[in-house]
Amino acid sequence: MAKRLSMMTIAELRAEINRRRKGLPKLRQERAKLVKQLAAVDRKIATLAGEAGAPVARARAPKARKPAPEPVGKRRLPKNTKPLVEYAADVLAKAKGGMRVKDVMVAVKEAGYKTGSKDFYGLVAAALQDKRFGKVGRGVYALKAQKTAAKRGRKKAAKQEAPASA
Repeated sequence: MAKRLSMMTIAELRAEINRRRKGLPKLRQERAKLVKQLAAVDRKIATLAGEAGAPVARARAPKARKPAPEPVGKRRLPKNTKPLVEYAADVLAKAKGGMRVKDVMVAVKEAGYKTGSKDFYGLVAAALQDKRFGKVGRGVYALKAQKTAAKRGRKKAAKQEAPASA
């Protein structure tokens, strides 16, 4: 016994749709054949009834339709060799002192990450919330291993500037 459609998985539903679509051309041919036969019967009725001049309502075969386009919600995603977080980690590993989100975004794209996102900045900012990254300063991120070195470097620079200005 066939499963109810509501009980099928997505893969089973797709297979069922494909199975039913395969039968469509045959049904369309059968319908066109029947329409022709019906038109012949209508002509016979008209001649037997003596309505030679009367218009006969003809059944017409429907015009061939184009196959339905792919669903709008289904779009192809770019194929990347590794996730965004990995690309960000590689980029930040090369950067000394951390990077801003915009800089990480540009560097990740240059490293070969493909995206079709309208808000790629938001995706990168979310990726930088991973446990591997830490905030070095306002809007500046670094790998956690580099985070302490980057903070030390900034403190040294601040101490060197302080005596020079005094």
